[in-house]
Amino acid sequence: TSTANRYSLLDYFITMSTNAETKMNGVKSHDESNGDDVPNKRPKLNTLFQEVLASDIVEREGEFKKAYSESTPYPHAHIRNVFLPNFLNSVKEEIKSHTKVNFKESDLFRVYQSIDMANLEPGSELSIQLPHVMKLRELLYSQEWRSFMEGLAGLPPSTLTNQIDCACNCHAPGCHLLCHDDVIGTRKVSYIIYLTEEDWKPEEGGSLELYQPQNDEPSSNPLPVARAWPAFNSMAFFVVEPGASFH
Repeated sequence: TSTANRYSLLDYFITMSTNAETKMNGVKSHDESNGDDVPNKRPKLNTLFQEVLASDIVEREGEFKKAYSESTPYPHAHIRNVFLPNFLNSVKEEIKSHTKVNFKESDLFRVYQSIDMANLEPGSELSIQLPHVMKLRELLYSQEWRSFMEGLAGLPPSTLTNQIDCACNCHAPGCHLLCHDDVIGTRKVSYIIYLTEEDWKPEEGGSLELYQPQNDEPSSNPLPVARAWPAFNSMAFFVVEPGASFH
């Protein structure tokens, strides 16, 4: 669940497939799993990684894995300084300058949706206005990034495919997502990349709240037991588990 008070708090969603999903605030993603027997490629600092990611991101892999495996109420992690700050600021400014938001509301959410990254056609008029957004999408779709996420979440090699569903949402005052477990189709890993203002304060809201699995026992705790605050250039992620990954 999340609420926020500024235009610049964004949520992206990306998906990869045989059963998988990912998230970000600023960007929320979903990766799906794949049964193909393809060798796992350890992420390397190729040109794209160097242009987009923090230079020490691969070296911190052990730190991220430890945080993920030791977290409660289910494995998850919230890592800082994932991308180059100037690059991520450019992504945010392109979205604010060249896209518009449309109000979306259901019994589960109330948000303003901006671009659907999955539908951005390379070479289109809009994509030309969003070069940094397109570069971010290229990274999130890449085999190297999928392998990196598989390693962090302890998934077998080639679990995630390049089937990706990706949208950008803007949270204004009163916007929210109600508690859900993200189980849709073949989603496997959910992650959120936060594009908040760098001077964001906790009273502005927007946290990712994680809940224990609920049942009908009186002892069930309806309150969040963990939170990830939407600090700029951070990313929260977890593997989607039916009846468990409530947030």
